[in-house]
Amino acid sequence: MNAHPHPATPRIGAKALLVIAGFVWALGLLVYVTDRPLAHAMLMPSLDGWHHARPLFGALGDSLPSFAHPFVLALLTAAVLREARSRYAACAVWCGIDVAFECGQHPSIRESLAHAMHALLDPVRLGQPLANYFLRGTFDPGDIVAAVLGGLAAAVLLRLANQEGEQSHAR
Repeated sequence: MNAHPHPATPRIGAKALLVIAGFVWALGLLVYVTDRPLAHAMLMPSLDGWHHARPLFGALGDSLPSFAHPFVLALLTAAVLREARSRYAACAVWCGIDVAFECGQHPSIRESLAHAMHALLDPVRLGQPLANYFLRGTFDPGDIVAAVLGGLAAAVLLRLANQEGEQSHAR
């Protein structure tokens, strides 16, 4: 009897998921350090002199952070959840958050949304940074596609890790 019913199925362990998440997170941060003006990145320290004249990532750098954010945060959130269904929900939630933030930068709604964020969140000092995010950001449908792909990629990796767990319990 074959102990591995599907030997061609790739398997990914929990440690490998965290390594992949860390690598993608680092790539996303590197885009901000090398390809974008740091003044526009929320919560990024000033690293004057690190910004390159030519973008390191080229066109890929335009949407890589939009892929990395839901991908990494979905995997990190899934790491603390017990139920598989909740882990997949984390992928959908982080994807939805990123899509909503991207849509919030659309010229038709960004000013009213920025005003609402400023009014609602000023008491906790998040109003101005979020308002600036919507006002200074650029709506890009490619970022929506990247966020959806990031959420889907996280779900696929979780599925592969779940298959690993199921196969190790069956042995």
